[in-house]
Amino acid sequence: MDKEQLLLQLLEIIEKLSVTVKYDRGNFKGGLVRYHEDNIFYINRKADIDTKLQTIVNELKEMHIPESLISPELRLAFPDLLDAQPETEKPN
Repeated sequence: MDKEQLLLQLLEIIEKLSVTVKYDRGNFKGGLVRYHEDNIFYINRKADIDTKLQTIVNELKEMHIPESLISPELRLAFPDLLDAQPETEKPN
């Protein structure tokens, strides 16, 4: 699977998590921000595809993503994506 397809799959996951994706230019890497009640994922449109992929993967590692959303191709390309998922709190 090529990098463009991996990027599209990662963007689909973000959208399924009810996060708005916005592309912008500027001197920033990108990432998830919370503005009032909205979650917005900014992507620097001038960044190369490797930077975009790494930015998205790094942010997704910090979020809780249902395993069902992560395709086998993404698991192969980014094996640490599932390993880094935050643990849910266990009831006492």
